[in-house]
Amino acid sequence: MVYLHLHKERNSNMDNKIYSRDLTFSIDDVESRTEPTNVLLCTPEYFDIVDVKNAFMEGFQGQTQKDEAMAQWNSLRFVYQNLSQMHVIDKVMEIPGAIGLEDMVFCANQTFPWRVKDGRNIVVMSKMKHDSRKLEVPYFEEFFKGIGYTTLHLERTDLFEGMGDTIAHPFKQLLYGGFGHRSKANAHEELAQILDVPVVLLELLHPKFYHLDTCFLPVDTDNVILCKEAFTEDGLKNIQHLFKYLHFISEYEAEQTFCLNAHIPYNSKYRHAIIQKGSATAIKILTDLDFTIHETETSEYMKSGGSVFCMKMMVY
Repeated sequence: MVYLHLHKERNSNMDNKIYSRDLTFSIDDVESRTEPTNVLLCTPEYFDIVDVKNAFMEGFQGQTQKDEAMAQWNSLRFVYQNLSQMHVIDKVMEIPGAIGLEDMVFCANQTFPWRVKDGRNIVVMSKMKHDSRKLEVPYFEEFFKGIGYTTLHLERTDLFEGMGDTIAHPFKQLLYGGFGHRSKANAHEELAQILDVPVVLLELLHPKFYHLDTCFLPVDTDNVILCKEAFTEDGLKNIQHLFKYLHFISEYEAEQTFCLNAHIPYNSKYRHAIIQKGSATAIKILTDLDFTIHETETSEYMKSGGSVFCMKMMVY
C-alpha cells in the first residue's frame, strides 16, 4: 500500500490521491531537494538496557558494558569530527543525555526534521511506542526550537518514531515510511500532508526489522541496499520501481552486523559511509560504488537494537 500527497503541476499522474500498490510516476518526476549537512548526537552517559523493547534486547538486560559503550560512542563522534574537517559534513552537534532515559542516545527516533519548499526548517515530533521513550521527545523539541526550527505534532496517530521509520530518497522530495511495528500508516499519511511531500509506505513484516532503518539503506539516487525478507511483495515492487539498482543483503548478515543501519552523509561531491565492522557484503557493495568506508564498533548499542544510523540525526 502506498500513500502519496503529490503536485498536479509536476505530472498528470500525480494528482493528490492516495495510491495503492502500483506507482504511476518515476523518480524523475519527483522534485529535487537539498540534503542536511549537520550531524546531531546524544551523549550516552545514561545508556543502558533495562527492559526488552525489541527482539535484539532479549537477554541483555543489565549486560551493558558502560565504559565500552562510552568508548564506542566517542569513536563514532571522532569519525564525524574527521568528516567535518574533510567538509563531508558541516558541524557535529550534541544534546546531553538525561538521567533515567537509557535509550535517548538513539537520536534518530524522537523527531523528523525537514526543510519545506519555502526554505523553513520544521521538525515533526515523534509519538513513541514505549512510555520511557516518550519522555525523550521534549528534550529534542527544546533543542530544535533553540536552533530555529518550527516544531509540529501529529494529531491523527498514536505511533510515529521519526527517522527510524521515515527515510528520504537521496536528493529528492520523496519519503519512504515504514509501518507495522513502531509507526502506523496513518502517521505517514498525515506527514505527507503536513510536509507537502510524497510518502511511499513500506510495511515491515519481520520482528528483527522493527524500524525501516534496520533493513533499508538508500545509497544514492539510483542505488539502495536492503534485506528483502523485511518487506511485502508490493513493497519490494515499489522500491524496485523507484531505484535503478537494488543490492540485497542476506537476512543473517543484516541481523548480525546491522549493516543496513549504516549512515551515508549524502553529499554531491564526496561519497563516505559509516558502518559497523564486519559486514563483508555491504562493504563490498559500497566500495564498488566508490565509497570511502569508515568501519566503527557499535556492539554495545547493537545489544539494544541499534547501530550507526540510529545514533545520529542529520540536521539542517
